[in-house]
Amino acid sequence: MPVQFGFGGGLSRAVKALLITNTIIFVVTALIQSPLWTYLFGLTPYFINHKFMLWQFFTYMFLHGDLSHIGWNMFALWMFGTELEYNWGTRDFIKYYLTCGVGGGILVWLTAFFDLSAATIPTIGASGAIFGILVAYGMMWPDRLILFFGILPIKALHFVLIFGAIDLFRGISGTGGNIAVFAHVGGGITGFIYLKYGWRIMVYLESFFKHHGNLTEWFRRKRFTVIQGGKGKTDSDGDDDYSIHPDFDEEVDRILDKIARHGKDSLTEKERKLLDRASQKRRQRK
Repeated sequence: MPVQFGFGGGLSRAVKALLITNTIIFVVTALIQSPLWTYLFGLTPYFINHKFMLWQFFTYMFLHGDLSHIGWNMFALWMFGTELEYNWGTRDFIKYYLTCGVGGGILVWLTAFFDLSAATIPTIGASGAIFGILVAYGMMWPDRLILFFGILPIKALHFVLIFGAIDLFRGISGTGGNIAVFAHVGGGITGFIYLKYGWRIMVYLESFFKHHGNLTEWFRRKRFTVIQGGKGKTDSDGDDDYSIHPDFDEEVDRILDKIARHGKDSLTEKERKLLDRASQKRRQRK
C-alpha cells in the first residue's frame, strides 16, 4: 500500500466554527480573569458530585489556560479535523467531536474516584475531543505520514498508538503533571468505540426500546441533512437519495446486521428503501 503525506487544507465549516468559538471564549476568559469562571465551566469532579454541575462535561472543552494550550489544540483541530469533516459531513463531524470531548470528561470524573485525577482542580481544554479526532484520522488513514515536529515522519496510526500509550502510562503512574492525560485517553477510547461499535449500539438500543417502550419513535425521528448534492432532505421526503449521505454504507451494514439477527420482517419502510437503493447502486457498478 503506498504511503502518502497530507493533512489540513482549507477551513471546513465546523472546524472554522470551533476555531472561532474557542478563540472568543479564550479572549473572554482572559478579560474576566476570574477563578469562578473556570470553576463554573471547567470540569471539577467535586462540583459534579456535590453540586450536580453536569454541564461541565460539555463546557470544559471550550476553556483553555494559555496561548500555547489553545494554539496546539486548534492547530491539531485544523490539521486532522478538516479532512474528516470533508469526508463525513459537518453534522456527523460535530457530533463525533462533542461526543469525544464529553467522553474525555467522563473518564476524568471517573478516575477522580481513584485519586488518579484531581477532584477539586478544574480540567479545561479541548484535548479529549482532539484526541478523538486523532484516533479517527489514524483509523481512516493509518498509513498516511505525519511530520512529527515538522521533521520526523511517522504513520498516523503509529502516532496515535504511541501518544495514547504515553498518556495512559502518565495517567496511571501519576507523572502527567498539569496535563489532563485521562481526558486524552477518554476522548480516544470514546472515539474508537463510537467509530467501531456505535452503529451496533444504536441497533441494540432500537431493539430494546421497540420491546420495552415508545422511545423507539424518538430514534426514528432522526433528521439527516445532505452535506453534498445541493438541497437538504429529511426522512419525510418520499424519494430520498440515501446514497449521498455520509452514513450510507454504515446504514447498509447496520440493516444487514439487523436482518441477520431479527429477519427481514423487522425492517422499517425506510430501511427497505435504503436497502433497495444499495442494491441498485451495486447493479450499476457491474
